[in-house]
Amino acid sequence: MKNLLRAAAIAVASTALVAGGTVTGAQAAPGDVANIGVQDAALNGYKGTTSKVIPVALSSNRTYVYATVNVNGVPVAGDVFVSSSGFIYQQAWGAGVVTLTGLKDRSGPTGQAVAGGSNAFTVRYGVNVSDGAQIKKRGKKLTFKVKVRYINAAGGLTGVRKAKLQAKKGSKWRTVKNVKLKKNGTRTVKLSDKKKRNYRIVVATTPTYAGTVFQTRNKI
Repeated sequence: MKNLLRAAAIAVASTALVAGGTVTGAQAAPGDVANIGVQDAALNGYKGTTSKVIPVALSSNRTYVYATVNVNGVPVAGDVFVSSSGFIYQQAWGAGVVTLTGLKDRSGPTGQAVAGGSNAFTVRYGVNVSDGAQIKKRGKKLTFKVKVRYINAAGGLTGVRKAKLQAKKGSKWRTVKNVKLKKNGTRTVKLSDKKKRNYRIVVATTPTYAGTVFQTRNKI
């Protein structure tokens, strides 16, 4: 797992590190501190996805740091390896506010407690990259078959309930329809416009999933 994490090419932004963990097990030796800075992250937008590497800014004098992952205040996994490249976040842990606590060093035969922890950060589900809208135009009549879903904790699909249909008029994007989607994330929208334009579906970020934009390549 360590080699896998180090092989991931991740650009880590410089962040302020906040100590938020607690010492568990054996008492940490003086100077044994690991501060972990993590930015908000979105999980993969591919059906069947199981995990994603989340980058961190790690400040530690220990090489082998392991942590307990807490989602919305509930521990979901222990002894998760954290390196300067990041850590592997399992899709099954779900979305929410996450902290890394209970740090330990596993370089020896027993786990030595390490003081410190991470700041609180938000992990959101990713919107399915294969969704968007199918568009048909006959004369000035346009039909949009909108489909927007996010990848849930099981790796399956859950419908998004709101989106915006926008058209590019001049140099600016204008909202032409606030779309209320069905439970399965679909809706058919009909408009009239004799001019050819670029269109896009805009999905706003919520506490559950990360926002995204689906845009036409050519004018329709």
